[in-house]
Amino acid sequence: MELGLFFQDDLEFTSAGRFSDFISRNNPLAIYQIADKPVSGMPAGALIFDSGQVWRLYRDGDRRILWVGTRDFIPRLVGNFSADYHRGEIFTTKNEIEADKYNFPLDFPLGELLMTNLLGTGYGIMLHSCGVIDGSNGLVFTGASHAGKSTTARLWNNNPSMLVLNDDHTILRKIDGQFRVYGTPWHGEGGFAMAEDAPLQKIFILEHAQSNQAVRLSGAQAAAALLVRAFPPLWDASGMAFTLQFLDELCQAVPCYKFGFIPDQSAVEYVRCMS
Repeated sequence: MELGLFFQDDLEFTSAGRFSDFISRNNPLAIYQIADKPVSGMPAGALIFDSGQVWRLYRDGDRRILWVGTRDFIPRLVGNFSADYHRGEIFTTKNEIEADKYNFPLDFPLGELLMTNLLGTGYGIMLHSCGVIDGSNGLVFTGASHAGKSTTARLWNNNPSMLVLNDDHTILRKIDGQFRVYGTPWHGEGGFAMAEDAPLQKIFILEHAQSNQAVRLSGAQAAAALLVRAFPPLWDASGMAFTLQFLDELCQAVPCYKFGFIPDQSAVEYVRCMS
């Protein structure tokens, strides 16, 4: 899903990371104006959600305000969006270290929060996961931190016929009745991030084990396991209703397994030999 970003000509930003690999010429789904603007303190409006760390979400009339700042409440990025997140402005400030540059507008965590909210309006979910394309089939390996996502990415990357979409974040969507997995710019320690997608064939819940073994989960078991490994819009009742319905449909259509694995090439061969 493409996002259109329109920048002031005179702004120079800090590194965009892997976002430059995701530049698209397609018509964007959502459009955001990027500008510098003096901002101080906290936004007006009703507080919807406080992360307790460096970001907050506010409601101001029919607008949604994403505020990202320091622990001393100094703003870094402020997004002012329509309620469906299809239109808005992102105001950036000078970087604390590179004083001659502005903070890249989709820096952590604003970019991920914006995508989480947008997906929750009816487009899909973002999952804490490694995504792989094997031939024409998409595979997703999901897990919490240290569950083995980056290890899995490196194992599958050893074969030139396979593509690793990402080692930490993938997006799942239903397009024309078919579930698909997409790479994202938000990678893990392995640095894998590709702007590719594929039909989703299987989902694996990663666990460290003494042997490779995949156990098929029921739809309800799979949906519960994926919910705690996803990035749902917890602050949005309609967004959560969509997310739960999406997971229910996903887990009825796509086989999901609890996968205990050994961190070597035998894990790859085990998955590839599954019927």
